Amino acid sequence: MSSVSLPAELMRRYRRLFRFYDRDGDGRHTLEGDFEPVAVRIARRWQGRPSRFPDLLGLLLDTYRHENTRRDRNHDGTVDQEEFVASHGRVFDAFQSDPRAAREFMARSAGGFFDVLDLDGDGQLDVDDLAAFAAAYGHTTAGIAANLDRMLAGLGLPPGRLPREAFLTLVEQYWFDPSPEAPGRHLFDGVGLNPAALAP
Repeated sequence: MSSVSLPAELMRRYRRLFRFYDRDGDGRHTLEGDFEPVAVRIARRWQGRPSRFPDLLGLLLDTYRHENTRRDRNHDGTVDQEEFVASHGRVFDAFQSDPRAAREFMARSAGGFFDVLDLDGDGQLDVDDLAAFAAAYGHTTAGIAANLDRMLAGLGLPPGRLPREAFLTLVEQYWFDPSPEAPGRHLFDGVGLNPAALAP
């Protein structure tokens, strides 16, 4: 599927997500400029704690490297916004073709990332877990608690903590449900994007 045939609402979300991930604000994604510093910060949160991940930094770097390579259609070592949105068009198409397989993949991939953020391993993310992720990309986090509670209310859940299954529901809605009613449409709201990421 080309990005042209994606629902306009999803294209808007993917473009915002591109800016969210563009840590250094240069209009492209690179391992060194954007994802390596994030991986280091996320892995550092686990220092001094028992971890289910023997080499968390290596795991994160391998994952980010794989994703960036998959999106890099012209093989120049960087991913621009057009490539990023187009890659999500292919993912959207795969979801439409086989939702069950896509959900199984999300349970492994997004579920695995949930485990990386869930520092105390209780099966729920709290505001600090979410804020640490956004801050790793250089974004301000003052609105995260209110945004989390808004999404939880939309799912009929109590405020303050995001259970794993609810997280997977929000991920699916953000990526694949263009409805203006889907609570997951707010998944990457509640942060002030790094000013560098807003540069043209």
